Amino acid sequence: MPVDKEKLEKFKRGELKLGEVFDFEKNKDQLAALIMTGHTLFKEGRLEEAKQVFRGLAILDGQNPYVHGILGAIHQKQEKYDSALSEYSMALGLYPQDTYSRVNRGEIYLRLGNFRDAAADFKVAIDSDPEKKHPAANRARLMVALTQEALKLAKEKGVQAVFDAKNQLAANKPSS
Repeated sequence: MPVDKEKLEKFKRGELKLGEVFDFEKNKDQLAALIMTGHTLFKEGRLEEAKQVFRGLAILDGQNPYVHGILGAIHQKQEKYDSALSEYSMALGLYPQDTYSRVNRGEIYLRLGNFRDAAADFKVAIDSDPEKKHPAANRARLMVALTQEALKLAKEKGVQAVFDAKNQLAANKPSS
């Protein structure tokens, strides 16, 4: 991406944002190529490399909810839940209809024992998909059903029964 030296000087003085220096309106193809590269790295499990690409994109195009959603997913896979929650919340602040970020954030809330916020995120996702076609909303439906089953089991047989069932499922899990 060629950089206009005058724009770079204005950026240094705080007169322009970094995205304005690179003029993304003219460089959409290059930006899209970076996003695709980062996405490919993410899908290949090359999380640190993907994170570097998307961190750069967050600096260059910080108003892009997809960039923040993918950063959230990377942090979630790395079990860096505070960072993941922050990125998903940024994505949702920019695009509240992002069902993937909403359900992923709900899953983290659930994992951390924040049932109220998990339920709120799952409810929004489920309510936004009355036809039951969106994969993330369907995952939210499953998470709600599993949580309800776990609570029912805990009430009937005690909390240890839930852990025993979880361990049994893990022991019988097919290897991939």
